[in-house]
Amino acid sequence: MTQQEVRLLQYFIENEGRVVPRGELLENVWELPPTVNTRAPDQFIRRLRKIFEPEPARPKYFKTVRDVGYQFVGDES
Repeated sequence: MTQQEVRLLQYFIENEGRVVPRGELLENVWELPPTVNTRAPDQFIRRLRKIFEPEPARPKYFKTVRDVGYQFVGDES
């Protein structure tokens, strides 16, 4: 994993269960203004899904909440 992937994963773990808006990720993980137009969060979440999801096309841990942001849901077992 890259350093940025680790930072994103750590942020999700610290905010487990909470829907995190893209702007918040930009501010707190990438240290960019929340209004910056970039697909970086989407691309990095896709990479985390490839690493951690049993079926990346059907995410169980890294969920997209349409028009709101992303939510990390840890393993329930």
